[in-house]
Parts: sequence; structure tokens; C-alpha cells
Amino acid sequence: MKKVLIGIIIVIILAVGFFFLRNKFVKKPQQSSINTIEVTKGNIEIKVLATGTIQPFTRVEVTSPTNGRIEQVLVDEGDYVRPGDILAWISSEDRIVLLDAARSKLATAQKQGDSLAIKEALEAQTIAENAYRPVPLTNSIAGQVINRSCEPGQNITTQKALFVIADRLVASVQVDEADIGKISVGQNAIITLDAFPEEKVEGKIAKIDHEGTLKTDVVVYNVLVEPLKVPSYWTSGMTANVTFITTNKQNVLIVPKTAIKEQNGEKFVYVQTSSKPEPRRVITGVTDGKNVEIISGVSEGEKIIADNLEEQRSLRGVPRSQRRMFGGPMFGPGPGRR
Repeated sequence: MKKVLIGIIIVIILAVGFFFLRNKFVKKPQQSSINTIEVTKGNIEIKVLATGTIQPFTRVEVTSPTNGRIEQVLVDEGDYVRPGDILAWISSEDRIVLLDAARSKLATAQKQGDSLAIKEALEAQTIAENAYRPVPLTNSIAGQVINRSCEPGQNITTQKALFVIADRLVASVQVDEADIGKISVGQNAIITLDAFPEEKVEGKIAKIDHEGTLKTDVVVYNVLVEPLKVPSYWTSGMTANVTFITTNKQNVLIVPKTAIKEQNGEKFVYVQTSSKPEPRRVITGVTDGKNVEIISGVSEGEKIIADNLEEQRSLRGVPRSQRRMFGGPMFGPGPGRR
């Protein structure tokens, strides 16, 4: 009797151990759910980005009309000038020769203390000054002096630019030919500078070149973007980044791009119902590459499958009968297929 009892106890221990080990080491079927999202309303903004520099819209280099010497400079960098303003006075080479000779004679006479020679030198200097007047260097446009490269007493030629005048500063950027058709003159844009990345300046497209240039095997077009107000910290030559807003749709139905499926030229999504995923044809609008506008087919609040259904793992745990709802060789025919 005692041996029978011991045998029963051993059997019980073995049975308990068997069930314990089975529960511990035998894998249970994985329950995985389909990733769904709710159709909501949001904004879709499509942008074109371009990079360039801050440059004058109109840039005028002012040169001397004659070889000679700078006698007086009347403006400095940062000054605003109007058409006709005199920027500097210039002595011609003939005037320089006469004046230098008279001044040299006067200096010698003063050194010698010869009053008669001093009088004659002063008369010669007066004659030279009256016979050859300084030449005024005038400005031709209204704008700001952005560069001055002359000083009194400096010898100059007609080849050198003494001043640079800019009417207003703009962002000059290059736009790829693939994007040039998306923008137009008068369109809004946002300008930022590398030196001031947090400062956003509103602007409008002022000019688009009609002739493109080849840059690293890509045709680009130069575009001028004029700020609504030129910031005081802008200077010519700064690196500029411009964002063109080509499309801006507010409060429209949107879904992730990965939720949109396409078959036989038709687009559809899978709506999660209480029983199984259900394919639904949709008409789409614009996309920013991440989200897609839905014009019709689903309503706000409906839940759709957001996964890319090409991976088997996205539907593990879904019954075979439901998998046939999904198009492709793995899931069977989609909408419109027999």
C-alpha cells in the first residue's frame, strides 16, 4: 500500500513538472495587431528650397571721368544718396601739374623768406585753381553706398570703381529646372540667413530669369526675392536660404502616404471595421511626401490601416479569411480584381 502511494505521488509530481515545463518553453502563438490610425484633418504645405546670396537688385559702380587725384570725399559706406549727389571732388592731371608746381614754388619762397617770390607763387596757385576746377564725381541712382574704395590724396584712373551704389538688397538664389515651374513672380517666400538662422524675413519673388545656366550637370534659373522690409543686419554677400510655399492647404483630410495603395490605376485604403479590414477607393489630392490629401472615399474619424502591407509581419495574427482582402500575391485580389 505504501509503495502504491509513493507511485501516485511520483506520477503527480511528473505531471505537474510536465505542464510547468510545457508552459514555460513552448511558444504561444503571437498575437499581433494591425497598426491603425484615425483619419483626421490637418494642413499640407509643399515647399521648394533654394540657396544663394544677398545681392543688390541694381548695382552701380561709379568710376572717375578722368585720371587724376581725389581731392575730397563727401560720402561713406552706409550713406544713402540720391541721383545727382556729389560723391567726391577730383583734380585732373593738368590741374595736378599746375597746382603741384605752384605749391612747390610757394614752399621754396617761404623757406627763403622772399616776400616777392611768395607773392608770385600765391598768384600762380590762384591762377591754377581758377583755370582748372576740380571735377565733381556724381551719383546716378537712389540707393545706399555699399562700398567706398578711395581716400583724399589718392591717385586714380578711369578704370577703377571708386564707389558701389545699390538701390535695395534682395536674395538671389538658384532654383532647379524641376522646380522652376512651381513658382512665379509675386509669389510669397521666406528668407533666412546662415548668419541669423532664427530670423525669418517675408518676401516676394521679384524676378525669374528666362535663361538657365548649367551647374554641376543641372540646369538652374536665377531668382530674385525681394524682402517686404530690408533688415538692418543684411549686407551684400551673405548666404541666403529661401523657402517658396508652392501649396498650402489648411484643414483638409489627410492620411499617411504609406496607407495609400494603388492597383490598376486606382487608389484605395483599408478601413478597419469591427469584423475585418475593408478596402475603400479614394480620390487623393496633393502630397508633401509624407501625408496625402483625401478628397473623397473616407470620412474624418474612420480608422484605416497605416502599415505598408507588403511585409507579412504587419498581418501576423490576422485570420486567412481576412488576409484575402489585401491585394498582391500574398493576400489575394484587391478591389476591382476577380
